[in-house]
Amino acid sequence: MLRTVAAVEQRPWLLLGIVFMATVFFGFLVQALGNLYLRYTDDPIVTHYRTTLSYTSAVVGDGLLIPMVNVFMTSQLAFWRRRPGLSEIALSVLGGALVTGFVHVYQAVNDLRNWTMTAPFEWTPLGYYHAAFMWTEISLVLFFWGQVGLAARDNPRAIFSHRIAMVCLCGLLFLRLLFADYGYVR
Repeated sequence: MLRTVAAVEQRPWLLLGIVFMATVFFGFLVQALGNLYLRYTDDPIVTHYRTTLSYTSAVVGDGLLIPMVNVFMTSQLAFWRRRPGLSEIALSVLGGALVTGFVHVYQAVNDLRNWTMTAPFEWTPLGYYHAAFMWTEISLVLFFWGQVGLAARDNPRAIFSHRIAMVCLCGLLFLRLLFADYGYVR
């Protein structure tokens, strides 16, 4: 473990590569492979509901934009080298749970069925997996923005960074794709 930490400290690109690849794997590839498996086994889910590979927000967003967001957030946090308190982490995880819960209740109440939820309040195993990833990702995003706020409080100029601008740009592009996939924007 200590060798890994030493290798990452000497090669920051290694940390960013690990963050990118882990996000692609857990955020996109697991879902895409599940999609391909369901299609291969001719599961009724793939014939009756939209699946991962039919959403632009999943292919482009989960496969590229969200990993890029995580890389830019990680590089900014590493640049600041701020040591967070336990309450900052706990609040981010709680906030992530609340947002994820709200989104899933909204999905069920509005009958937004897809391969993750085939009936209101009935999620598939991949739906639960997606919820877990979403909770993790939203918690990280909330943690990051909390750190941005704390950095701005200490030094308002600290938030003028190309990394923060890229987090905003990639995040907005992802939300645009997501809302378009669900028909909220054209």
